[in-house]
Amino acid sequence: MKKVAGRLRLDLSQYRELEAFSQFGSELDQATQQALARGERMVATLNQPQYAPWPMEEQVVALYAGVNGHLDEVPVDQVPRFHDELREHLRTEGSIYAAIRETRDLTDETTAKLNQELERFARGFHVTEEQSLVA
Repeated sequence: MKKVAGRLRLDLSQYRELEAFSQFGSELDQATQQALARGERMVATLNQPQYAPWPMEEQVVALYAGVNGHLDEVPVDQVPRFHDELREHLRTEGSIYAAIRETRDLTDETTAKLNQELERFARGFHVTEEQSLVA
């Protein structure tokens, strides 16, 4: 968990500062807009059901996906659905969660498999128009 969430604290701190700065209505450069967008997705990722926290290995994968930009193309309002479907997909796949659970680490081999599965899943994830229009 520490390996994946290492930059999370710094990234969220930066997000909060940029969020406060952006409220003044000044024009933001591309990098600032991307940092704000990623921060919004990370905040959405951190929101879990109150009395049903995810197992450690599922939290590791969710944070890894957010920190490494796998959520950048997903609308913020659909991040929870993305995570729910990803968790179900990886439960079916099985080996990634098992490796993280057993070793309590994200090895290079597991990371390679995870990146491959995240890319495959993201290609098959379809944004639903109804939900994105609500936001």
